[in-house]
Amino acid sequence: MAVERHFIESREQWLALRMTNINASEVAIVCGEGAYGSLAELFAEKKGLRPPKIDTAVLRRGRWGEAAVFEALAEERPEWDVRRAKIYCCDPALRIGATPDGFALAPDRKGPGIIQAKVISRSIFRNRWLADPSDFDSEATVPIYYVLQTLTEAMLAEAQWAAIAVLVVSEFDFQLRLFDIERDADAEALIIENVGAFWRDYFDPGVMPPFDPQRDEALIRALYPRDAGTSIDLSSDNRVLGLVDELIEDQAAIKRLTATEKIIKTELTGKLGSHTYGLLGDGRCLSFKHQHRRGYTVEPSDYRVLRILKHRPETDDGDD
Repeated sequence: MAVERHFIESREQWLALRMTNINASEVAIVCGEGAYGSLAELFAEKKGLRPPKIDTAVLRRGRWGEAAVFEALAEERPEWDVRRAKIYCCDPALRIGATPDGFALAPDRKGPGIIQAKVISRSIFRNRWLADPSDFDSEATVPIYYVLQTLTEAMLAEAQWAAIAVLVVSEFDFQLRLFDIERDADAEALIIENVGAFWRDYFDPGVMPPFDPQRDEALIRALYPRDAGTSIDLSSDNRVLGLVDELIEDQAAIKRLTATEKIIKTELTGKLGSHTYGLLGDGRCLSFKHQHRRGYTVEPSDYRVLRILKHRPETDDGDD
């Protein structure tokens, strides 16, 4: 690998460097293991079709909490020489980049290592990390997307070892958990292969990756806010035909359930009459309180509506 190291001088400079690479936090997406984001979303960001997510509540928590992770690490591992990193590492040929959170030297380990800092809520740590969520002291396993991120950082930083320092945050306390991540040549080769496939198969030829229906609703609305008044021939796409039939069934089921809900609510409110509460035999309680909703004005807006038509519309243009 031919790794370049850039000192981070500003947030704007760092974001510009990231735009030309698949970064460690994005590697899980191209490897099919991402917890957030999709290939289509990543493609759109790298192509400049939509702005990158540079600031969210979760990202801010991570940035602000990073200092606390290193403070905790200094107390828990005073024998380690830990330094917060201010560099961006990348291989321009492979178009892979990473921003390690910190570097460390440890007397019981060979060579320099990298530290990946995480701030995780207690509930998320319990449900996604612990083998037994009911036992907070049970064995914990690092989610694969964080493993891939840390391996990418260690690879580009040419570190001998890596560790993820997790600050588990609850309402009452903080707890530091430390996880070693072993360098893995096979996994690193797979990372390089999948990153290369993204550039080769999608980005360079300008081919949009398939949309992920569970993640890309907002992206699709952002990319295609208005219709073009044209038609596309989907008659040979059996998947579309099946989806249309499924949508019809679901909409009919929703309509039936909505009607049933209205009937049930009418019967229950009739039994309550003017009473505010209705006490049930199993200890539960119905509430039928008067509420006031403030008036407001809705600004005009344009949006697209998906409908199923019984017949094809007459159009002047050919199929697109």
